[in-house]
Amino acid sequence: MIKILFVMVAIVTMIALAFWANGVKYLKKDEYNKKGIKYILLGTSVTGICIILNAILFIPTFYQT
Repeated sequence: MIKILFVMVAIVTMIALAFWANGVKYLKKDEYNKKGIKYILLGTSVTGICIILNAILFIPTFYQT
């Protein structure tokens, strides 16, 4: 279960970093572009969803015998 959590965190972190990189690229190209802000917020929401899912999946690891 722990290995699954680490793999999931790694994949979601890469996805979130890709969204953030696209957002920063659009912000640098056009000052305060809505598309850049949208990508940055999307990366942040993906990270938040990952934290919530990891918290839910991590609880059963404490109760295994």
